[in-house]
Amino acid sequence: MSIPRAQKLLLDKIGASTGTTLCAILLTVETPLPGADGVDSEGRSIVLIGRHQLGTGPVVDEALHQILTYLALGDCPDTVHPVVFAPKASLAIQAAVCGEEDTEVLVHGPRNTGKTHALAAIAMIQAEWALRAGFPGPLLVAWLHDSLLSAATKTGRSLQLPMWGGLWSLKDDSRRTVCTLAGHSLVAGDFIGCKDDEANQRLRIEVNLVLGEELVASMTDGTGITEQQWDLARSSTLRLPTRKRCAVAATNPGGPETWPYVRWLKYPTLPRLVAVQIPMTDRLTPDQQAANRAVFAYSPTLQKRLADGEWVMAEQGQAVAEGFDAAIHVTTQPLAPSPNLLLGLGWDGGHSPSCVIGQNHQQQIQIYAAMNELHVGVLELIEQQIHPWLMEHAPWVLLNHGIDLVHIIDPNMATPGQSTITDSAERMILAKLGGRIVRGPVRWPPRREAVLRVLAPRHERGLIPLRIVESPDTDLLVQSLAGRWYYPESNGQVDRTGAKKPNSPWADIGDAFANLAGWLLGGDLMAIPQAGEMKVETVSSLDNLVTFR
Repeated sequence: MSIPRAQKLLLDKIGASTGTTLCAILLTVETPLPGADGVDSEGRSIVLIGRHQLGTGPVVDEALHQILTYLALGDCPDTVHPVVFAPKASLAIQAAVCGEEDTEVLVHGPRNTGKTHALAAIAMIQAEWALRAGFPGPLLVAWLHDSLLSAATKTGRSLQLPMWGGLWSLKDDSRRTVCTLAGHSLVAGDFIGCKDDEANQRLRIEVNLVLGEELVASMTDGTGITEQQWDLARSSTLRLPTRKRCAVAATNPGGPETWPYVRWLKYPTLPRLVAVQIPMTDRLTPDQQAANRAVFAYSPTLQKRLADGEWVMAEQGQAVAEGFDAAIHVTTQPLAPSPNLLLGLGWDGGHSPSCVIGQNHQQQIQIYAAMNELHVGVLELIEQQIHPWLMEHAPWVLLNHGIDLVHIIDPNMATPGQSTITDSAERMILAKLGGRIVRGPVRWPPRREAVLRVLAPRHERGLIPLRIVESPDTDLLVQSLAGRWYYPESNGQVDRTGAKKPNSPWADIGDAFANLAGWLLGGDLMAIPQAGEMKVETVSSLDNLVTFR
């Protein structure tokens, strides 16, 4: 059977005289895609969108064989519209359409790398394979955006580019998109603006597939789609029968504290959580890559995020913790408190109380946890976070009634409260945890100096002076030291007379860390006193601190 005859046969099968009968999605994958219809001349897997409409039988099989043979030789029939994907984008598509049930895929990378097009291809393949399996069409999609305006101006415009050959169209004043092939609707997608008034209601619509665009607003470091909205939309796929449930999100990188980074990249808790990075090199020429970087030359943060595809913290100002490097100071090695050493708790009070917990191990400061609660008091922080942490990681200090604990507090925490002159944060700490109190420095310079001293040397006697265990318990501290704790500016000049305030919880966590670091740097009373031995603590000479027993 010749190619012209095969094309005419396929047109007759769909009841048309001209036009596109099939869309060939070509995926550049290392091994043939499971379920693919064939392989082209460059080894790319071919998925023929629209094949389900042609039925079966020897004549149809022969016509499709001729079409696939033609593609395998590097040509494409007039009635077949090809769409080619680069390796990393193809990997993201494969992860979604061939993954396990309820797979969640995060497609992340810089601008202009084809992330939106990958989502469209996923929807088309899911629709085609579902129709072949006998599920009703069209495939219903909830396509999440931060707003309907961005849905129309970003996704809508991308779907109408020539690469799609007019297969996608916008409906209902750009609130919906439909993929149509040979007069039949394959995909019906509802754009949902998650910041719009009707968002929570529309997130509950029954769908077969959830897609998300720009979970993180990279330009502002804000949230485009919240984690709760994402999970609510995912729950809507549970009610409709479908071939395989999955949800796929595409986003430019944001900060390492944003929920997509934590969910997919930092602490992925389930194997069904798959993250695929699409680099600039996947799709762009060297000249296009250089132009992409030049656009954001004015902002190192945006250049790293939107041109290089890195998850980096937004610029706030000059960091207090100069010299901090997460690659050096944060470790995945297991660190745990020793019962043979005093356990230090650095505190900062107010209505955003913070506590940082650490020890000095042979002149290496080890940090195990950093805790903060907004709009509560010290009592709530102790009951909700500190006491449970000590029970799990250092239960002996509670069994010993706090004899192994040293609290380094902000001097203001010794001031009686307004409700009663007999109560203070200092007394509350002693009453609930026991231990001994050391009042930290009042002035800023000693606290700053303690931080700089612990961060300045990279190695001392073969040890890195500061090690922070990588854990959800220390995330706030790492973010603070990485740049969230910073100096304000005055008349264009960095004001180093104190960290930016208010700046909760980052400045509060930073102050608690500074108090702890200053005491731990003293290094002369880290061991637990033996039974019957009387010790009077000395503290860092950075400032005159007061010791209470």
